[in-house]
Amino acid sequence: MLPALLFALIAVLVSGCGEREFEPDEFVQAANEEGAGLVLGSSLTSITEDVEVFALSFAEEEEPAPGGGDEHGGGGTLIVTGDADSARGEFARCQAAVSLTCYRAANVVLYFDVPPEDEHVARVEAAIRALGDE
Repeated sequence: MLPALLFALIAVLVSGCGEREFEPDEFVQAANEEGAGLVLGSSLTSITEDVEVFALSFAEEEEPAPGGGDEHGGGGTLIVTGDADSARGEFARCQAAVSLTCYRAANVVLYFDVPPEDEHVARVEAAIRALGDE
């Protein structure tokens, strides 16, 4: 009886061990708790099913501009996919674009059109690393 109960408990624990999935506002809140300084903007059009796209900016800026960028080229885009595997594919596409700085956390991919050494994305990178340590 005890081995069967132990086996059932292990099965329940293992089935609950999946990669975390974020909602858009939940991700921004979690990243901001780690110092990212992000502002979630309006929803943008997505041509891919099960993918949500949002404008993103840094807290020091005004409201994110439509399309994810601002007139100074410092904006970003938040992509929320249905699962982590889809996010990995989206992240690979982002990395293929030479002019973008890309980050992924679980089912979320961030695109920024600023260089990786930009002070804003340095904070985002630190937040992504911290979220990965949870």
